[in-house]
Amino acid sequence: MIQITKVLTLIVFGLLFFNLSAQDNDFNNDPNAKLPEEDRKFRFGLQFSPNVSWLKTNTTGYKSGGSELGFSYGLSFEYFLTKNYLFSTGINLLKVGGNLSYEGVILENGTMPVSVKQDYTIKYIEVPLLLKLRTNEIGYLTYFGEFGLNAGFNYKSSAKYGYSYTTEFYPAKPLTPFTSNDISEEINWINLSLVVVAGVEYNISGNTSIMLGITFNNGFINQLDTKVHLLDSNGDALIDSDGNPVYSEKDVSANLNYIALNIGIYF
Repeated sequence: MIQITKVLTLIVFGLLFFNLSAQDNDFNNDPNAKLPEEDRKFRFGLQFSPNVSWLKTNTTGYKSGGSELGFSYGLSFEYFLTKNYLFSTGINLLKVGGNLSYEGVILENGTMPVSVKQDYTIKYIEVPLLLKLRTNEIGYLTYFGEFGLNAGFNYKSSAKYGYSYTTEFYPAKPLTPFTSNDISEEINWINLSLVVVAGVEYNISGNTSIMLGITFNNGFINQLDTKVHLLDSNGDALIDSDGNPVYSEKDVSANLNYIALNIGIYF
């Protein structure tokens, strides 16, 4: 994580220096000059986006249990196709997650069926590939919309587990305290999602603008790489005669969605 952050920071400052140097040449050293939009070829920006994310599942026996708070930050790059149409991409570090509840097992005096609640935290390097449509500047404001794809590459994943169970000795044992585990091998290495963005830019000086927007990110690739527990007639996780849990050949299916508030600056 630290190495990735260092590399991203170096890329950000390198590209900003290149962009500002190019603008300095175009503006003849006038800091208040504004390069006409039709003459611009590209621009860079910085972005920070708090988000609310959740896992959506249609696997029998699994239920979505709520949302998680996360965030992303990184560098934006936009290439001007025309004055009002841009290709938008960049690189971001993204933290998202979600909750699932299901019937599973634990090893406690043998193998015991339990009700599990699992809180996921998933981190991606994310590369958006978007088409941006925007209005002409109205006063100091420019309104825009974006749509396209996000490609996310998982580099770290963890989960917190809690469980409860019922036995003749414990008629209704409450949820245990959560314990955290690394589950990187249980998460798909890639996530693809459809993206819709709406927002506004406010010009503060020259070609520098601040941006505020909202993003809906709808994942369409299963993010889990685990098998489904088979259930017995009582709805508990099935255990064979040797005390081993029984799994089907089917993978648990859960897609990741999130809504983000985008805060950024363009140069």
